[in-house]
Amino acid sequence: MIWDGLKKVVGREQDAKTVRELLLHEEHREQMFISMLGESGIGKRTLTMQICKDLMRNFEVFVWYNMPPDSSMEDLLEEVYKRAYKRIHKHNETPQDNGIDIVDKLYGLLTDKSYLVVLGGISSKTILNCVRASLPDNKIGSRVVLILEPECEEVAWHAATLNQEGYESKSIHRLSHLDEDTSGELFRSRVFAEQGKHNKDTKDNKGSKYTKDNKNTKEKTYEEDVFDVTQGHPLGIVVLAGLLRYKEKPVEWDAVLQELRPGMEEAEDGQDNPITGLLLLKENPGEWKTFQQQMTTARETKLSNRMVIERILSASFDDLPQDLKSCFLYLAAYPMNVSLSAGHIVRMWTAEGFIKPRKGRTLEELGHSYLKELVSRCLVELESQNAHGGIKTVTVHSRLVRFLQSEAREASFIEVSDRNDILAPASVRRLSIQDDSGTYTTFSNKFPKLRSFICRVAAGNSQSSDKSDQSKKERREFPCGPRLACVVSSPVTEEVAGGSNLKSHDLKFLCWSKFLRLISVQGLKLQELPDEIGDMIHLRYLRVECPGLKKLPRSIRRLLNLQTLDISKTAVVEIHPHFWKIKTLRHVLAEKLTLPTSLVNELAELQTLHGVVAGEGKWDQGRSPLDKMAKLQSLELHGFNAANHGSALEGALTNMHLLGHLKLEGDGIPSCLFTGPILRCLQTMELDGAAKWPVVRWDIVRKVRPNLVGLKLKNNSQVPKELLDEMEAQKLMLLS
Repeated sequence: MIWDGLKKVVGREQDAKTVRELLLHEEHREQMFISMLGESGIGKRTLTMQICKDLMRNFEVFVWYNMPPDSSMEDLLEEVYKRAYKRIHKHNETPQDNGIDIVDKLYGLLTDKSYLVVLGGISSKTILNCVRASLPDNKIGSRVVLILEPECEEVAWHAATLNQEGYESKSIHRLSHLDEDTSGELFRSRVFAEQGKHNKDTKDNKGSKYTKDNKNTKEKTYEEDVFDVTQGHPLGIVVLAGLLRYKEKPVEWDAVLQELRPGMEEAEDGQDNPITGLLLLKENPGEWKTFQQQMTTARETKLSNRMVIERILSASFDDLPQDLKSCFLYLAAYPMNVSLSAGHIVRMWTAEGFIKPRKGRTLEELGHSYLKELVSRCLVELESQNAHGGIKTVTVHSRLVRFLQSEAREASFIEVSDRNDILAPASVRRLSIQDDSGTYTTFSNKFPKLRSFICRVAAGNSQSSDKSDQSKKERREFPCGPRLACVVSSPVTEEVAGGSNLKSHDLKFLCWSKFLRLISVQGLKLQELPDEIGDMIHLRYLRVECPGLKKLPRSIRRLLNLQTLDISKTAVVEIHPHFWKIKTLRHVLAEKLTLPTSLVNELAELQTLHGVVAGEGKWDQGRSPLDKMAKLQSLELHGFNAANHGSALEGALTNMHLLGHLKLEGDGIPSCLFTGPILRCLQTMELDGAAKWPVVRWDIVRKVRPNLVGLKLKNNSQVPKELLDEMEAQKLMLLS
């Protein structure tokens, strides 16, 4: 299965050269706005990403941000500030809010820095003016790239007027459809994963040979057919290539291309086909052929790109196996331009029951193979990979998101809304609220048949509807001028002003949904979960990313089917001890959750344990909580010390034969991590704390840790320099 290495830009060499010259223009040191303009799926984001990846080293600060449709100007500037701050200070800590206006903070942060800022979703001149007022023109070659749809062409022209005289038209770069040759090159690069080269024999996944010297007429015909179907639209070419990659040549390829050829959607039924009816009026076959060619040409001209892409997406979707189709359709629950964690997705698929068990493989392994197939089919975009080459994060193209949401709505698979005031029917089975405006309010109606509830509100911005509306009104009434100081209103919540009258959100309306399998909420002002959550005996997945949540109800111990508990973005530090008796637990992710000193029950299914603290109690050898978790694949443990936990920890690690990721933070890191004949599957380690490191050669480390590919060290100056030098030479991802 070919699933990685599909991101390289093909057929845009001249476009890339032009944009690179604008970004690195040595003679133009003033701030410049560059607009990438083109229809959805034309390749704006992919091309920009490839260029920025190559050139980001030329700038001190690089920021990429896609502005969600309902987010505020303040949200945009805050995100740009946070990302720039992390780039400058080289850590992931969020800068403290010291009361300074966000415009002043961002301006001050970048005053003496050369920056490259890439922004998507800028939909108005007002927003652009505020962005410009927040970014200093420091005369050191800073650039701002705008990724814009055709309906925002006015923004592109306005951005051009902000540049130095003489660069107005040069700063707008339009992307058009590919010609037939470059379409063929892109198609070959995706269907054969050879970047369009023919000088070497290659084989697709069905075993077909494809060479330049022996390129036959049939292969050329395929490329011509693909161009006829897609009209050179890059997204259409890529998705069609992903579909054909899973088809046999020539029979299945011919059938797919014949079905998608322009005009076929109207020729399926002769009675309703206007061409068929008109042809009956022609007197001889010559007239028939001439007239049919004329009508076909006219129809192809009128056939919109939207219809072409929709038909390709529909064909690719229909070709998916049923299990994979449900998994793909589930991604409709998330908005456009959002980075999706592969781990989160797979755990949710597992909880939903989409992944069918297969002997010899875990559900998670199967889930990741499903995701790889979606990437291989070019339906999901690979965004980043982890240290050992697996999928870390993915995205779904905005056009595919719209398609998925339409399909999901038509099939009553999931109800998706970017507002909370929807009239969701009581019979809804899956409900997804994706709101970047911060206006979430609690539902008053009941959903007795609800199986899944997914809610994502812009983090830190969930506020009352009235205040949010007033905030937006103020921003509309006082737009930012191109060179005037920009003041973005930030509504003062009752928590800041007084605190006593603050109304937090709650999930009590879910108490009537007794058949819930999955709850995932992010960004709400949630201070507690209802005690009735313990009655949701079918619940398999509970994810709460709400910083205000400090405790979990005692009833959580009754969730005997729970597979995943994710409270990694909360302040929860304790949980009922009987929670650890839930035998179905597979993944527990927290921030600083205290482990008990011992466990009675074996947690045979537990694979992931993150963000847990060893606690102050002493662990007994052979009776520590980790001794009951022999099948762990990923462990992140904090707060341990050698006196209370050292021996027990080392003993527990000896039995974790499947452990692939280990993060330890504490005093007294076991030296056996580099010497003992254990943890042979270990791929990545993050070690924060002092330890007595043994003097050991790298060849010995490699022998006992043959799969180690990533290592991070912090607060540890006792590592032998010889060992450090050897590890750096081996290109381990080393941070000390």
